[in-house]
Amino acid sequence: MTTPKPDHKSTENLILKYILLFVVCAFIGWLWEVILFFARSGEFINRGVLHGPWLPIYGFGGLGIAVFLQKFKDHPIIVFFAALIGCGLMEYFTGWYLETFKGLKWWDYSNVPFNLDGRICLVSVVCFGVCGLVVTYVLYPVLIRLFNHIPFHLKKSLCTILLLCFIGDFIYSSDVPNVGRGITDQLF
Repeated sequence: MTTPKPDHKSTENLILKYILLFVVCAFIGWLWEVILFFARSGEFINRGVLHGPWLPIYGFGGLGIAVFLQKFKDHPIIVFFAALIGCGLMEYFTGWYLETFKGLKWWDYSNVPFNLDGRICLVSVVCFGVCGLVVTYVLYPVLIRLFNHIPFHLKKSLCTILLLCFIGDFIYSSDVPNVGRGITDQLF
């Protein structure tokens, strides 16, 4: 009996879907924060370290939930707590990294009850748990069905363009991060 050869196009298609999922979640996170801060201040504030309409922390969070928690979709309690813990750790260490290496704070929960070093708080991690449920049971299935309708070559071209834009923004923002009133607080 011979082992079937791996289908490289199928693997590539899965990677393309994950790239699209990352970008969509990063955009949804950016949109969420822009709307949230608009409601608070009444003005448009381009949130995040990067200059484009994406927040990579949401992209990685959504992708992580989709990749690692789909196998637990029959257990919503596990999904909730795994997303709460995983995304909470990601937010905490991302905040630590930005504060330590960029000298800036892009968010601060110091005035929110049950916070840890102002980097995470109980409300934010509970929201991550809820978002884990939404991604697992609503967003991921809908987006994958949508991505399956995009022809392979179009999907490949779209991902190439999006990745080039994202990588370009990432490289530029590494030297010139998005900062300013309503975005960051100076630490030093």
